[in-house]
Amino acid sequence: MAYVLLILISFGGLALCGFYLKKNIIRIKDKNKDEPKKYKRIWNYVPTGLWYGYLILFFAGLTINNLIF
Repeated sequence: MAYVLLILISFGGLALCGFYLKKNIIRIKDKNKDEPKKYKRIWNYVPTGLWYGYLILFFAGLTINNLIF
């Protein structure tokens, strides 16, 4: 029963990561409309991509680990 709960939590974590990544990309697009410098517009995406990429890899690994073992 505990494995089923862990698998559901990991799927929920993946779904939340995807939801908040999409939400933050939209927020960054709106923020970048007022930014005149191109490097700052690009730099706004880098930390967001790194953070959510890390979280997606974590929850994907958690899901795979719970499904296999």
